[in-house]
Amino acid sequence: MARSLSYSDAVKLLGGDSKIVATLDTVLGGALLAATTVNPNFILSLFDAKGELARVSGELVKNLRDKVNGLGRFDRTERLQAAHTIVILTAFFEAVADTGLPDPGLDRSEQVALATGEAAGSHSLKTATRGILHLDVPGIAPHRPYEKSIRGLRDYYGGLSEYLADFLTGLALWDSLDETGRDRFIRILSDDVPDRAVRRYEESLRRLAGEFPEVAYWINLTDHQATRNELRSGLAGLERLITDIRTGRLPDERRAALAREYRAELKRSVLRSGDVPDGLRIPSLGEAYIDHRFRVSGLGQTAQPDQEGWWDDRPVRVDLYEYLAGHLTSPDAVQRPLLLLGQPGSGKSVLTKILAARLPASDFLVVRVVLREVPADTDVQTQIELAVRAATGERLTWPDLARSADGALPLVLLDGFDEFLQATGVSQSDYLEKLVRFQEREADQGRPVAVLVTSRTAVADRVRVPAEGAVAVRLEPFDGEQVGRWLEVWNDANAAYFAERGLRPLAAAALTHRELAEQPLLLMMLALYDADGNALQSESGRLDRAELYERLLIRFAEREVAKSGASLDERQQHRAVEEELLRLSVTAFAMFNRGRQWVIEDELNADLKALLGDDGGATGRYAPLTSAQTVVGRFFFVHQAQALRDQVRLTTCEFLHATFGEYLIARLIVDELARLADDAARDTRRARQTAPEDDFLYALLSFTPLSIRRPTVDFLQSMWGRRLDDDAVLELLLTYFHTALDSRAHDRHAEYAPIRLSVPARHATYAANLVTLLAVAGDPIAASALFPSATFPVKDWHALALLWRSQLTDEAFFSLAETLCLERVWRQDDERDLHVTFGAPMLYPADPTWLSGGPTGLMRFEEIQLETVFTCGVPGATLLHAAEGLGPRVGMFTVFRKTDISPSVAHLLTRLLALTASPETPDADLIDCYADCLKAADAWKDVSVFRMVFRQLALDAERLPREWLMQVATHFGEMVRSDPQLAAYAKRAFAGLGLPPASLADRP
Repeated sequence: MARSLSYSDAVKLLGGDSKIVATLDTVLGGALLAATTVNPNFILSLFDAKGELARVSGELVKNLRDKVNGLGRFDRTERLQAAHTIVILTAFFEAVADTGLPDPGLDRSEQVALATGEAAGSHSLKTATRGILHLDVPGIAPHRPYEKSIRGLRDYYGGLSEYLADFLTGLALWDSLDETGRDRFIRILSDDVPDRAVRRYEESLRRLAGEFPEVAYWINLTDHQATRNELRSGLAGLERLITDIRTGRLPDERRAALAREYRAELKRSVLRSGDVPDGLRIPSLGEAYIDHRFRVSGLGQTAQPDQEGWWDDRPVRVDLYEYLAGHLTSPDAVQRPLLLLGQPGSGKSVLTKILAARLPASDFLVVRVVLREVPADTDVQTQIELAVRAATGERLTWPDLARSADGALPLVLLDGFDEFLQATGVSQSDYLEKLVRFQEREADQGRPVAVLVTSRTAVADRVRVPAEGAVAVRLEPFDGEQVGRWLEVWNDANAAYFAERGLRPLAAAALTHRELAEQPLLLMMLALYDADGNALQSESGRLDRAELYERLLIRFAEREVAKSGASLDERQQHRAVEEELLRLSVTAFAMFNRGRQWVIEDELNADLKALLGDDGGATGRYAPLTSAQTVVGRFFFVHQAQALRDQVRLTTCEFLHATFGEYLIARLIVDELARLADDAARDTRRARQTAPEDDFLYALLSFTPLSIRRPTVDFLQSMWGRRLDDDAVLELLLTYFHTALDSRAHDRHAEYAPIRLSVPARHATYAANLVTLLAVAGDPIAASALFPSATFPVKDWHALALLWRSQLTDEAFFSLAETLCLERVWRQDDERDLHVTFGAPMLYPADPTWLSGGPTGLMRFEEIQLETVFTCGVPGATLLHAAEGLGPRVGMFTVFRKTDISPSVAHLLTRLLALTASPETPDADLIDCYADCLKAADAWKDVSVFRMVFRQLALDAERLPREWLMQVATHFGEMVRSDPQLAAYAKRAFAGLGLPPASLADRP
């Protein structure tokens, strides 16, 4: 919530010590000047001077343009904020004046009491008040929709009216009114005045906004419908708008030098030249930037801006330059930082470059701080000063630079908070709070400053929202219209290149895999790929996602290999390309096995050495060791985050789109399985029957279940049939699974340890991944094949599942359970088995007798209790808690129909309770359930169960057929007559059936 001006402060800003202030003070009986000593939020018109107050307030706003001419950016904002405050309050004064309510005849002491809450002399107040001056005025919030602001203002006016009504009920005027007069008084104040005030406010606001456009942008009073279909580029609209309202002051040389450096960015290519084929022209920043769609929201203490669902009810907006104009010219800009969020490659950094280039130096002193290039362990002021030196070559202190602004508003753009957060690992949860304190200090020193900070959306949860609140803007992915506009720019820039080579321009229709085109930098990658012989267009519609990723990555790897300048034959080139992709795949595993979307350079170096380095155990088939910096620096779709700490540059990397890593993981698994199958085939020809060592596969797959990243499993399924010999690979996977839980005598990649994990957890994870791969292969894999020596393989599966449950995280375990589908089957030898496939799980009704082999294999209730208590499992304890009151009946199972499930007595009783509680239960279902319960009680000769059933039967007798009740009475007559309690229930249940005198119904 932006801080508001008090009414008295607003008056002084617009009138100074002029006669207007003196006139208002006279009108208000001295309350205005007196109020300044208590720092009021506003002052209210008194009934006996309402017309004069409204008139004089109007004079303050009149000729406002003359009052703001020649002022600096922030001073202009303050004057306009003051005018807006007066517009809000004057609308209320005028609304009260329009009602025709009687003048309450307040004396001076009552006026002071109403205004300040402080009694002065004798007055007719019945109760003490805290003073209307202390109520809050709605602040300006550019992120809030206009309609919501108006609703809030209506509530505010309603609060003023309620406060005024409460005050006036303590005056003599109230006592003089009859009941009808009082009702009319309250109705007018509570209903008419707020509505009138809103209408007055909107009339005055439109006049003010018409003369001063920034006011319209503060409160979203713009014609969005007129611009909704207008796609704009380069934030040129922001530059035009700010230029139209600029103060007209010329910047000094230091500010001009910064502005020149940032302005030059507009003419520079958006991509480094080394990534571009000869003759292809990459559009400049000013040409290529397409204004983003975005969502914006205030952040409270419970906000979750890192969660996709949290943003769902925030509308997508297209008026980016209007919003930024409103924010940067509003009072809110100097009170708290603006948090700009987006995915990697979404254009956050580019947006800060555009802002720095577009904002006119006459009104803004912009300093863009690339956080990766300044020390992460220093304060904001030092980071700003280092950025200024990097941009201009001059050493300037921040206070000197800020004081030289000469009316321009300093704006600090901090780009890449997430980079030094993940690169350094240093906790920065209070980063926004530090920025708020920095802004407060600068404001106290007379150097108000606006701040914008960018970050990846995924790390927004690691930043604590300041108590003052915050505002976040999230950049949205490109839609079809934006993709089309970007391609127009690309095709125009390269028309000559395409014509010379006989290529077709790239059309949006050719982009069948839109998840890549949604991010600007990845869209650039697709365009570069297609520029090489129209590769994308010629394959459009014929490639699934895995094939597209394969060709994209190979094409870019080939380009990197070609840059080396080495003369390679076709085989050597193929090997070099595979080596590049192997390193990238290890990079993907480095992130995956650490449970992150990024990896630190030192971690990656360690992984490359442990997995690919030839240091005594490697087979020699892998590429020579290459540093992580070289690996990730070759591909622009791998984003490097950097930060400086203790004069050391720290680097992390991540893929611009997570699916690149997910594909590379699947690719390396498939390649390794193909290699192992080839080795196994060669060994077979050499009469060697042992399977090839799976050390490399174990190293990759023993830390994190593949199911936790479903796109990886989908890629595996897509690639399987095209690249693997199913029978050979399945045989190998089964061989590895049969020994997956055995100790490993020798591990050539023992140094590979992306996370700390126990030996049981690693073995369990490896087994889970092998089963996942077997399921992905296609045909169902039987539990009897997984456990060939087991008498009852379902029991072995149960033991393995318990191992997974104990060793995997909750997220990992449930991802596995949701990936593998278990089907219960009967083999030809009438034994039970399980078929495991890839797909949605089949949820069977609980059938313990199938799992145990019959009632004799079931656990006694005491054993169930003991296992639940001993294992401390939440699911078991939860179910036992639900059934505990039924005691031993939990384990009493009965077979009395030819069904697949033999129900327990506890199951039947709870089902009966559920069915009888619902009036919609069909009579046939209810009768069947009663019959089952009675048969089970009879089979187990459990009198207490009979009592429970007959007690419920007495309540439901009217719902049941007479003939059926007669059958029950006859069949169980002897049992009932032997138990007084049963007889009592039966008498109520069978009343009116006309049973003979000797029957159970006649029993007392």
